[in-house]
Amino acid sequence: MIEASTPPFAVSRCRHRVLGLQVKIEFADGFALRLMPAEASSLSFALSAVRSGISPEREIYLSPIASDAAFVGTVRDDGIGIAVRSGMLELDWPGVASLADALAAAIGQG
Repeated sequence: MIEASTPPFAVSRCRHRVLGLQVKIEFADGFALRLMPAEASSLSFALSAVRSGISPEREIYLSPIASDAAFVGTVRDDGIGIAVRSGMLELDWPGVASLADALAAAIGQG
């Protein structure tokens, strides 16, 4: 289990030579996913929905078109556990909100 006081992820924009604009999530252990803007938007909405209690889902799964790996998040009472290379990255609800907001901000940039 990985736990950190600073966000254990970074969200940025990047460009794929064929697919164009993408949003990249890099987790603290080097695990990275490249999302199309629509995928990043869907993930942001899903994270926000489970955090606010609007969605009763207990798992968030996304297999991005431009990544060899998938986003697998298990919803817990106190946050979400995200499967990364080194095990599970545990994000509390404020951390989940930070990830959702960072994804939304990356989509909305110029």
